[in-house]
Amino acid sequence: MNTTAQPSQEFEIQRRFDPFYSGGATAVSPDGQRIYCSFGNVVNVLNWDTGSVIQTIGSKEEEAAIVQFSLSCDGGTLAVAYENMLLKLWNLEADSKQCPNGKILKIASRACVHCMAYGRHPDLAHMLVIGYSDGSVKVWDTELRSCIGGMKCQFGTVTSVALLRLSDQTDKVVFGTDTGRVCMWKFMDDDENSNFIALSFHSATVTVIIAMNNDHLLTASRDMTIAIWEAKAHLLRRSIALYEAIECAILITNDLLTFGGESGTVRFVNLNSGCLLEVKKISLRSRIQAFHLCRSSGHGGSVCFAVTEDQNIYQLELDHDDQDVQIRRQIAGNNGEVRCVAFLSSRLLLVATISNQLRMYDIESGDCRLVGGHSKTILTISTSSWSTELFVTGSEDGTARLWKLEPDTGRVRCLSVFSGHVKSVTAVQLCHENAAKYPFLITASLDRTVKIFSLKRKLLVSDNCTAGRARKAAETASMTVVAHDKSVRCIALSMRQMLLATGSFDQTVKLWQVVTGHRCELQPIGQSELHGRGVNDVQFSPTDRLLASASGDSLLRLFSVDGSLVCLRTFQGHESPVLKLAIDGLRLISVDSHGLLKLWSLRSGLCEQTYDAHDGVAQALAVAPPTLAPDGSFKPAVIATGGGDCSTLVWRDITDERIEQARHQRAQSLRHDQTLANLLESQRLPEALRLALHLRRPATALRVLKEMDLGDQLHNCLAKLQADQLQTLLQYSAEWNTNSRYCHYAQSILRFVLTRYTPEQILNWPTVGQFLLAWIPYTERHLQRIDKYKDQLPLIDFLLQSAKVLPTLSPTDQCTSLSSSSSSSL
Repeated sequence: MNTTAQPSQEFEIQRRFDPFYSGGATAVSPDGQRIYCSFGNVVNVLNWDTGSVIQTIGSKEEEAAIVQFSLSCDGGTLAVAYENMLLKLWNLEADSKQCPNGKILKIASRACVHCMAYGRHPDLAHMLVIGYSDGSVKVWDTELRSCIGGMKCQFGTVTSVALLRLSDQTDKVVFGTDTGRVCMWKFMDDDENSNFIALSFHSATVTVIIAMNNDHLLTASRDMTIAIWEAKAHLLRRSIALYEAIECAILITNDLLTFGGESGTVRFVNLNSGCLLEVKKISLRSRIQAFHLCRSSGHGGSVCFAVTEDQNIYQLELDHDDQDVQIRRQIAGNNGEVRCVAFLSSRLLLVATISNQLRMYDIESGDCRLVGGHSKTILTISTSSWSTELFVTGSEDGTARLWKLEPDTGRVRCLSVFSGHVKSVTAVQLCHENAAKYPFLITASLDRTVKIFSLKRKLLVSDNCTAGRARKAAETASMTVVAHDKSVRCIALSMRQMLLATGSFDQTVKLWQVVTGHRCELQPIGQSELHGRGVNDVQFSPTDRLLASASGDSLLRLFSVDGSLVCLRTFQGHESPVLKLAIDGLRLISVDSHGLLKLWSLRSGLCEQTYDAHDGVAQALAVAPPTLAPDGSFKPAVIATGGGDCSTLVWRDITDERIEQARHQRAQSLRHDQTLANLLESQRLPEALRLALHLRRPATALRVLKEMDLGDQLHNCLAKLQADQLQTLLQYSAEWNTNSRYCHYAQSILRFVLTRYTPEQILNWPTVGQFLLAWIPYTERHLQRIDKYKDQLPLIDFLLQSAKVLPTLSPTDQCTSLSSSSSSSL
């Protein structure tokens, strides 16, 4: 295989990281392969293995938003409640990307649906319990599509519901309220008052109701307690204080409970001893709002999913014996606006959003790991050209952080914190491999300054440094320069010449010389004031002494950096401010505030490709250059873009594939041309016509028809064609009918179709109406032309008789001759 990198010419989207969860209800299929997430007015179905949305339930044009939904125990039915008081039942058994319309039920209540749940017993799997904000509870039979029972309590909003079947075959609805009451209702009896009881223990919202063995019931509340009840006797058997407001919990075994709450910590509690196992815990950095237990993982463990308030989904492996929990995988449900992207390697993509946590995406699997450390939003990322483990981030908290990825564990730890800026850090740049002896870091800020930090080499290359020994103390700059009159927006460092370029809102681009040593320094070289708006980005060419800049004036400029900044070329084509750019070999790549991605040629200055990448502003761009894989294969260039539509797109260079595809098509076309020539040479016209129709070549099909007579030979050839081939030929004939030179071929084909097929059969052909309408005006025109010829035939006969070419005919013979001549012309 050719391993020479080809210039990037054409790209296509390889992977999308779109938002699919906007908060609210979630559900997991029984096999743990599908995650149902509420997203506005639809429910997105996520394939957990691929990390992509495979199904959308509902319509995005639906005016009403989803307030709650519940999945049946067998995973076959999804009940969705909307804010317009409608309940829809969706059948999930149909394996299609878009579900059919659901069955609509009218919720006879003015209150909002607050919670809902299907019955867990097999006999109650079709029963749906709904709790409302006005304290009412209703039971629906989804098979009959009717409400079979309802009641209203006076203890506040219903916050949790469950449908139980006790050992004496008694069915009860259990629900909790925001006042801490636990209510039990035997809904099948007519007298609801005698079969309703409200139990008092909790003092805050009841968030969890779990059915246990032996007719026991477990409830958890935000009052930091759990309670175990005897459902038959309506008695409290035990209570345990957990010292945290509980939002969700799952029962792993009969005596082991896992719960989560406001602290975002997954914890275990032993129900027999009441001991809280504080040692075995893991923090998810956000309030946990839902747990879903899906299956056993074997070896004394279970797999569950945890959903956090910041719309992230974690797959956890719970160890029953050691009461331990490990994060197996995590996926971000909604990133928000994407600020910056950078490739750590050809597989790992770093994404900064409007969050203080950094996203690290695995492009192939879709996994997303969160890296926390900053106290405010991360604005910029810089990776190292000589290491796939080191990277730097800058934040609105005025600091920059140096991170290192541990390849074996996948853990990211902070090596050092760099402070000194009094405003947000807008740009960071880590040194290249030519400065490995005296490594350094450069930062820029809204405070108009550029700082250079000397790094300790042992800090970068040490593999034995643990998180406890990582340098968390703030590093001070070796030099600070007031670089511009206004905020510094961007910086770039050349690969070989140790040159630094800075861009600012003061519309200038400045060039600096970096002097390395035990104390790094910056020396000004030159500047350019050609841009009419603020400079948003600057980048050096990795191969030449060139610098490119992007500005709010919608222009890209290319400079030579030999001694000073000399503008060589201006790229015009964007209609909005250019926010980011990158140089990939002989091409320039840029994105603007209209969401467009453009590819430019550095030699000609022309735009080669334009892609509509994002719905909103596109303000993040990164390029992974072509590389060689460990197996020796060639990996083409990859582009990553992000924008205000909360999406991150990964684009793959398909230039080589398109070239190979075009080469294959040319070779195949030559083979088909030779086959057609051989068939025509041997007068195998029916086979040649079928091949021309198969290849979709109307000109070749007309050429074959010209070799036939319009009588029996054409009729026999058309009789051997299939219905789809005749449809294609009739479609071509509509075009031939527009030309008087070929209309007789088209009319012969139309006559054959009309005599062989009934009008009903013809009308059932797809797209028949599109080309049959084109026959009418031209056929009428041809008929008028023939009628005109018919009127001119007596004059021709008279001229021929006068020239004594034809004998003198009697009036009867003249009529006969005229009739025969007209028929021949038609």
